[in-house]
Amino acid sequence: MKKIALLVCLFCLLPLMFSGCSKNEEASVIKVAVCPTSPPNLYEENGKHLGMDLEIFEGFCQARNRRYSITSYDWQGMLGAVIGKQADVAFSAISITDKRKEVMDFSKPYMDNTWNLVSLKKRNLVIKDLSELKKYSIGYPRGMAYSDFIKNKLEPQGVYKLSDVKMYPTYNEVLADLKNGNLDLAFLDGSVASVYRKKMDIQDSYVFTGFDMFGFAFPKGSPLRDDFDRYLAELGPDKLKAIVNKWMN
Repeated sequence: MKKIALLVCLFCLLPLMFSGCSKNEEASVIKVAVCPTSPPNLYEENGKHLGMDLEIFEGFCQARNRRYSITSYDWQGMLGAVIGKQADVAFSAISITDKRKEVMDFSKPYMDNTWNLVSLKKRNLVIKDLSELKKYSIGYPRGMAYSDFIKNKLEPQGVYKLSDVKMYPTYNEVLADLKNGNLDLAFLDGSVASVYRKKMDIQDSYVFTGFDMFGFAFPKGSPLRDDFDRYLAELGPDKLKAIVNKWMN
């Protein structure tokens, strides 16, 4: 009878034991949010995610023996997933800004960035003075750091109004409108511009430099951020620069 009772207890406990393992395994998987329209940092090709940011993060996961799962969003959805803690980390060439730091934590910067206003080569738009911007339509994805720049810098100077900007879900729609003549200038990150210059007949009309850096975004108070910063320090500036140069060239 004792043996039967023991077997019954074990039979009852088995589902709980396996359920507990499943939950622990699920908790150990890092939930990643991306917007796969920011090459070379993060993009999708033949149904597979690729890019500089992913290579850096995969190195972290290998060093820490961690697994990850990726969910794709539009730009605002990606940031919202981190803010709402549906994701443990987000990366897709995300600019570190004071406004974003109010609602999320950032890793140490991993690369400097430029902001490029690009136009079609056949139009040959060259901006020599920012006061000329009023003559043109400008577009970029919703939720980008360009909005704070326009609102806080350009608008007070009477250069350009944020309300005049055309907003899109991703860079794909921005560049489609640029190509079709429905947009004069597209605001692109320098890394994104370096890729699309190889695919489209576009040129830089004006480049803003010296104030933007990319980082990995984490929910507020995330211990994962601290461990990721430790990994960046372990990787070292030379190896990090080699990864960046590989994808930029």
